[in-house]
Amino acid sequence: MLFLIHLLTSAGLAWSLGAGHLGGALLAFALLYLSARLLGLAVQRLGRYARSLEHGVGFCLWFIAQVFLATYQVATLILARRIEVEPAVLAYPVTRREVDKVTLLGTLLTLTPGTLALDYDEEQGLLYIHTLDARRREDVIDILIELERRLLAWLDAGKAEGATS
Repeated sequence: MLFLIHLLTSAGLAWSLGAGHLGGALLAFALLYLSARLLGLAVQRLGRYARSLEHGVGFCLWFIAQVFLATYQVATLILARRIEVEPAVLAYPVTRREVDKVTLLGTLLTLTPGTLALDYDEEQGLLYIHTLDARRREDVIDILIELERRLLAWLDAGKAEGATS
């Protein structure tokens, strides 16, 4: 809800100042973020919102870079003279077993070229993932761990201290 208020206030501020274009809206968004960050020192909820926004922007930029990197890797595999791949289904033990978080993780994995979330076993906490090239399984698992760590850091950034979901 705070993000929606932030977005609408930014658009209104940019429009009222005569900067109703993307640059003006981004500047207004950044100024309102800085205000929320400063006011967050006094109001905890604004501080949590600012932390959540920081983690969200960081996660989105990191994930976009990962998608471009995976796209490049898949294109390299496809355009090679000899296609040497080792497709595999991996069972990845998730850190948190809440279905909504696992669904989001699986969706993000499916958006990444070369991977596909297949199934989730709630009892064992395993997410089954098909990967196009698993010759270096350690690298695939490292990316999965990093994706889950960053996603959970973003989702937990806006929570009150000591709150659990």
